[in-house]
Amino acid sequence: MTEELELMQLMARFKLQVRRQLNQLVDLDLLKTDSAYARTRLSEIENLADDEELLMMVLRLRGILLPVAPPPQVKAVEEPPQTETGRSYKFGARSW
Repeated sequence: MTEELELMQLMARFKLQVRRQLNQLVDLDLLKTDSAYARTRLSEIENLADDEELLMMVLRLRGILLPVAPPPQVKAVEEPPQTETGRSYKFGARSW
C-alpha cells in the first residue's frame, strides 16, 4: 500500500509542478492507465522543463508507469554446413 501512496503523492506533486512552471494540465488518470498518453505527455514535459526537480519527476514517473520491455530475442541463423574446398563436379560433364 505504501508504494501506491508514494505514486499518488508523486503524481500530485508532478501535476502541480507542471501547472506552476509550464501552465499546462496533466490528466493523472490517463497518465496512469494509457501508456501512449503517458509516453507522449512525459516526453513533451521533458522537452519544456527547465527545472531539475520537474525533470527528476518525469524520469521517476517514466520508470514507474512505462517499464522498459526486454528487447526481442533474435534467433541465431544456422549456417550451412561447410563443404570441402576442393572442386565440385556436381553439375559438370562428370556428374552423371
